Amino acid sequence: MNSYRQVDWEASGVHPSSVVAPYLMGTGVVASNDSHPTRPLSPPHSHPDPMLAWCYRGTVWVYLQDAMWRLAPGQGIWIPAGTPHTALHERDSTGCYTYVPDASLATSIDEVTRVLVPRAVQEMMLHLGVNDMEDGLRIRIQAVLIEMLQQTVPDPVEDRAEVPLPGDERVSGLVQAVLDEPGDPRTARELFAAHGLHERSVLRVFSNDIGMSFGQWRTGVRMTVAARMMVDGTPIGAAGSKCGYASTSAFSAAFKERFGMTPRRYVARAQADHARDDYWR
Repeated sequence: MNSYRQVDWEASGVHPSSVVAPYLMGTGVVASNDSHPTRPLSPPHSHPDPMLAWCYRGTVWVYLQDAMWRLAPGQGIWIPAGTPHTALHERDSTGCYTYVPDASLATSIDEVTRVLVPRAVQEMMLHLGVNDMEDGLRIRIQAVLIEMLQQTVPDPVEDRAEVPLPGDERVSGLVQAVLDEPGDPRTARELFAAHGLHERSVLRVFSNDIGMSFGQWRTGVRMTVAARMMVDGTPIGAAGSKCGYASTSAFSAAFKERFGMTPRRYVARAQADHARDDYWR
């Protein structure tokens, strides 16, 4: 999914600010009906202003140099100014990117932060993008929206949707293979051999770069993908099977260890959460 190398991230350019005074913010909308939904939107780049990346429809993946984040409708992440990133939209998805200069923020954005974007805020930000209005009114609305966005609480259901990525290029092919096919039945050693890697070298890279073993990381990828599938309606057993588990019981045990609850409880919580019902489309 993320095929960029370390040198690409290091060479990432800075896009000019898209917010023009006296306005306080600006939002870009990207809709995808791409028949090849595994291609990032653009090479890694950064912006001089903090950016809120949020999903309006479908599923949007946001990539940083050392992690990737999955966004469902109504979910977003604040990205600090100057932070290289890119994004990928799954088919028929719509991602939105709201830029807010530091001077417009009540609290500075110093780290990547996952938030919920209320439905009313989503619609108003899109409304501002396609409708003319008097400058004073637009600025007042923007100020209220920014205040609401900075008060949004973290998403309690999907607080583990971040997948860390090792930066060492020696394992980039291995990482890509797991992301593309999390249910691959091959053992870790078989995967290492297929990519011409020594087990000790792989373990050292994963331990140094992301503080976990390859097995722990691979399980995390599988759990993240399975969680999305189940909330989207895939039966628990089918999600586990597609993510490499031979039995529902084995999958359920691994899922509970990762998320602290059974798959059934996780799905029930997500579907019963009034916030998700309000934001989903």
